Amino acid sequence: MFANCAAIHDLSCYAKSSLTVVSPILEAMGVEACPVPTALLSTQTDGFPDYSFQDLTDDMKDVFAHWNRIGLSFDAVYTGFLGSSRQVSLVSDFIESQRHASHPLVLVDPVLGDGGSPYGPMEDSLIQRMRSLVALADVITPNTTETSLLLGHEWSTTDSVDSVRSRAKALATLGPRRVVITSVSLADSDERCSVAWYDQDREDFGVFSHERVPVSYPGSGDLFASLLCGQLLWGLPFPDAVRQAALWVARAVERTSALGYPYRHGVCPSAVIPDVVSRRPW
Repeated sequence: MFANCAAIHDLSCYAKSSLTVVSPILEAMGVEACPVPTALLSTQTDGFPDYSFQDLTDDMKDVFAHWNRIGLSFDAVYTGFLGSSRQVSLVSDFIESQRHASHPLVLVDPVLGDGGSPYGPMEDSLIQRMRSLVALADVITPNTTETSLLLGHEWSTTDSVDSVRSRAKALATLGPRRVVITSVSLADSDERCSVAWYDQDREDFGVFSHERVPVSYPGSGDLFASLLCGQLLWGLPFPDAVRQAALWVARAVERTSALGYPYRHGVCPSAVIPDVVSRRPW
């Protein structure tokens, strides 16, 4: 029987991000995606002049209540954008209930900001609550901006290996056993993009760098975390899963650009689905 994953993210009706990336990637990896939309948007938010936004907090509450009532359990709980402290509380309670029923992998992608600034709806109170959710995670995947917001540190456009190591270990003290920091730019490596990981149980830290792709697309962070989640459910070692996820994301961005997709359409997950399917361990 395939693994299943409760995927708690927003849903954009047009363009690729969040659930429109998460669901096809997990399914391609042989993981049943069980979506819980946190919000319904007319489009993804980056590159459009405006968009409609429907908060789905009450619907989330009903979904979790029904799932708990009928005794559903999941191999993974994977969270992304949460738009309010109430949503964080609902997800936290759901994780706790799942841990009473089974032993799911809990992956939290703490969607808070990018480019050195928090996203528009992210108030200080929500950042504080996100720290409490991070404390429940097995794995977290913040970018460098989100790392700074979670730690209360000043953001920098470039980092040294020592400073990234220090921040990864500081994030682990918040509760998660494994930390990945994405979108790392090392001061002595302008032509390369890096991800850093830290495994608290093994006291293992590493940085993986690859050639920088000269374009970027919304949804790339969702793609990375989804690929990482699926590979961990496959049973791959943590550093190997981080490296492979980073390579697949770079490949997806290159292919999305080659296909002529406009920036605001977001990354194209189907660009790497054949690669993913070919690596499935069955």
